[in-house]
Amino acid sequence: MEADHTISRTDMAVFAIKSTLLKLRRVAIDLVSGVRRWKIAPGHGEALAEVVTPLWSDDSVAERGLQLGKVENLRIAARSLNGLVIPAGQVFSFWAQIGPPTRARGFVEGRELRQGCLIPTVAGGLCQMSNSLHVAAKRAGCAIVERHGHTAAVPGSPFGPDEDATVFWNYVDLRFRAVQSVRLRVVLTEGDLQVVLARAT
Repeated sequence: MEADHTISRTDMAVFAIKSTLLKLRRVAIDLVSGVRRWKIAPGHGEALAEVVTPLWSDDSVAERGLQLGKVENLRIAARSLNGLVIPAGQVFSFWAQIGPPTRARGFVEGRELRQGCLIPTVAGGLCQMSNSLHVAAKRAGCAIVERHGHTAAVPGSPFGPDEDATVFWNYVDLRFRAVQSVRLRVVLTEGDLQVVLARAT
């Protein structure tokens, strides 16, 4: 993707300061609001919504490493989501469920869209998961509590401007309220990410 500008050191420093302050603010808000992590439990149920998206795009060979990193990051995130049960009336938080996306937890460099530029970053590519969750939640009748769109269109993304839901630890989150008890199924096949919201039984 060609960019109209480059990110300067000053831009990066300002971003780091702002994001640190916003992370601290989010921690304080979450302590008061009681956002929590939901348990994974075995079971099945009738599918309410399903979103299937391709794992691989037709980008250049130079970006193949970031594509591989994205897929690995999605696999790690899927382990925290698959089988999750969200009780009726309760709020799901992407970051409360996934936790800090650090190298120590296995996350690797993938693609991140920042200020219109695609850059390598640890845990890059998780937005494919948050986008899919957002669309599935809307289709299943959940109430969207918090959602942030990308600042620019993501090259190769199957999601429109009203469907995407970017995330950035921990202050740019995706949150939705389940109107009935729902179970989340997240599976990565060889070529696709499959996200299903089903009735919890």
